[in-house]
Amino acid sequence: MSIAPHLPHRSGTPTAPAPGVGFARDLAGWGGRRALVSEGRVVSYADLAGLVAERAERLGPVRRLVLLEMASDVDSVATYLAALAGGHPVVVVDAARPDVVAATRAAYDPDVVARGDALDERRPGTAHDLHPDLAALLSTSGSTGSPRLVRLSAGNLQANAESIAAYLPLRDDDLAALSLPLHYCYGLSVLHTHLLRGAGVLLSDASVVDPCFWAAAREHGATSLAGVPHTFELLERVGLDEVSPTTLRYL
Repeated sequence: MSIAPHLPHRSGTPTAPAPGVGFARDLAGWGGRRALVSEGRVVSYADLAGLVAERAERLGPVRRLVLLEMASDVDSVATYLAALAGGHPVVVVDAARPDVVAATRAAYDPDVVARGDALDERRPGTAHDLHPDLAALLSTSGSTGSPRLVRLSAGNLQANAESIAAYLPLRDDDLAALSLPLHYCYGLSVLHTHLLRGAGVLLSDASVVDPCFWAAAREHGATSLAGVPHTFELLERVGLDEVSPTTLRYL
C-alpha cells in the first residue's frame, strides 16, 4: 500500500470551519422518512439528524482531521456525516483491515480516530494545515491495483451526488439494497445520492449470495441494487429472479 506523507503541520493552530456538505447538513428536512435500515433497525431522517448533530458537537467547532474506521452500520454513517456537515476532513478506511488502519494512522497523524460512535480525540485542536476545500480522502485502486488516497472537496461530493441523482430514476420512497462497502467510493455514492433525495439505504455487510441479504431486501421492500461486475456474476449463480423482492425496480 502506498500512502502519502503527513499533511503539513500547523502546531495546533485552529482553522476556520468549512461550510460542510449540503446533503449531510440538510437531513432534518426529510423528517420522519426512512433514511437507514440496519439489522432490522429503521432510522428516520429526523433520528439520523439527531445522531449527526450529537456527533458533530463532540467533534467540535475547530476543523480537525478525522480518521474513520468505516463499517456498514448506522454509527459509522452518523460519524461520517457529522464530519462532512461540520467541515472536518475525513479519511475513510476499512474497519475490517487493521493493517490499513494502522498504516494510514501512522502516515497521516489524524487529530481524531473514530470507530462507530467512539471518538479517540488525540488532541483538542489540529496539528495540520487543512486546505479550506478539503472534505474527504478516499482510497481507490488504479490500474496497478495499488491504493491511493484521493482528495475530494465538499463541492466535489455534493455535485457528484446531484449528477447521479439527476440521471437515475431516484424517488424519495426508494430503498437501495447496499452490499458494496462504505469505505469504497461506489458504496458511498449510493449513500450520498439517496440522502440527497430523502430516500433510504438498506445497510448490510452480507454478500448478494447470502440469503439473509435478500430476506432483508424483501422484508423492507428494496427498490434498487448497485453493483460491480463481480456482483452480477454472483447474482447469475443464485438467480436474481428467485431471490429479489417484487419491489425491485432497477439495477
